[in-house]
Amino acid sequence: MKKILLSSALALAMFSVSATAGDPLKNSLMPAAEKADPAVNLDALNVGAKPIMAKPVSRPGTATVATVDGVPILKKDADKFLALASKGRAVDIDLLPKKQRDALIKGMAASVLIENKAKKAIPEEIKNKLAAQYWAKQEMMKVKVSDKEVKDFYEKNKKVFKGKDGKQLPFEKVEKFVKMQVMQKKFNDSLMKNAKIVIK
Repeated sequence: MKKILLSSALALAMFSVSATAGDPLKNSLMPAAEKADPAVNLDALNVGAKPIMAKPVSRPGTATVATVDGVPILKKDADKFLALASKGRAVDIDLLPKKQRDALIKGMAASVLIENKAKKAIPEEIKNKLAAQYWAKQEMMKVKVSDKEVKDFYEKNKKVFKGKDGKQLPFEKVEKFVKMQVMQKKFNDSLMKNAKIVIK
């Protein structure tokens, strides 16, 4: 009888040591001897915590996310602004925490106000000129120009490329300027190619 009690006490003592040493019983449903990762970890359990909210839903790009003096800000525009501000790290305003989302909208507000006031203040004639300049610049940047074309243009027009002292400027100093001129010429040529001009 004493042997049985002694064996039981020894087994209980060994079990309690192994349970408290390497693998706490409260952290695992697996025996300590197997050295497995805890199946259920209740260390950080907070019984008083609020339920976790569902993942935010992303609205369509045409949804209005805010208004500035009655002018709507569309989600697609806010997403573009976010992508620019975050350098591409974030692209969906609806997935931001509320504080960051509000700060982003406030950051956009100034540009929305400027654009809205400009529409009312700038004459239609100037708007059309600015729009034409913007379009021409965008289209001109699509024109492909080879290094040979740039060099040939420089060689044919060397006399034009002179400094304030009247001396010839080397190609390396004017290369970018020459390239822009070649692009401009090619753009104008393509623009005029199929144009119907009637002089009266």
